[in-house]
Amino acid sequence: MVPGIIIFLIISPFVIFQISKYLSSFLPLDIPRFFEHVVMLGAFLFSTSLMTWALVELWTKGHGSPAPIAPTTDLVTTGPYKWCRNPIEFGTNIYFLSLGIYFDSLLTGLLCVCFGLILGIGYIKLIEEKEMLLRFGKPYETYLKSVPFMPVPFLS
Repeated sequence: MVPGIIIFLIISPFVIFQISKYLSSFLPLDIPRFFEHVVMLGAFLFSTSLMTWALVELWTKGHGSPAPIAPTTDLVTTGPYKWCRNPIEFGTNIYFLSLGIYFDSLLTGLLCVCFGLILGIGYIKLIEEKEMLLRFGKPYETYLKSVPFMPVPFLS
């Protein structure tokens, strides 16, 4: 589990941030820092609350974790999973927004969200959803059809 934590909580955000910061240097956006801090604080509080809620649901209802080494044994469709199939991924990208703003700017934060979504959606579509279909079968297939991918219209 430690390698996963290092990759997903340290290395990935660092690489995403560095690329985003570099690209944002070519697109200057003049927004008052106070406004950026307000957005950053809201994004941080929302994202950490959502991810914590989703993890608690996985541990208590799914009897496992999002880590492949200790996967859930039961399909979780309660809590934030009622409204979004991937609340941890959604929360992670909002968290990336807050990190990008904190360490640089709103534009860097928005670019972090874009790159985080590309990586996260790629992983979910290519690996995670296939594995979940194998593990949970028809109930997961029904869940896929009834709950949006993320609570954002163009990502559903």
